[in-house]
Amino acid sequence: MFVGIARLGVVIGESHSLKEKRMVLRRIKDRVRERVGVVINEVGDHEIWQRAQLGCAVVSGERAKALELLDEVVRVAMAAGGAEIASIERSVIRFESGEQVPLPVVDDRTGSGDKAMGQDDWVPDEWREELKP
Repeated sequence: MFVGIARLGVVIGESHSLKEKRMVLRRIKDRVRERVGVVINEVGDHEIWQRAQLGCAVVSGERAKALELLDEVVRVAMAAGGAEIASIERSVIRFESGEQVPLPVVDDRTGSGDKAMGQDDWVPDEWREELKP
């Protein structure tokens, strides 16, 4: 499995407030999500009106596909308008786990099943009076 990460440095020259900055960033984030299917978020320079850092991560079984997805994210972000992409950092790493971790056993007492079966041992003592008819 390959994990690709990207960080985009964005300059929003026409922004004169955080509200204007958020509008531009929302347009970029929405376009990337709609066209590439990848979520991208603001990861830095939160309080600066004319700059932002956007980050995203992708996972793929092939290194080339992870790089292709990151390239597509950059292309869509550049085409969204309202901002200039000033810097691009990207990296793809191979993720391998040598040890197999067993999954926890799920029994009848976990989850919401116990509540649905009419058992009330999960209810705090101070609420028990309210449960009595």
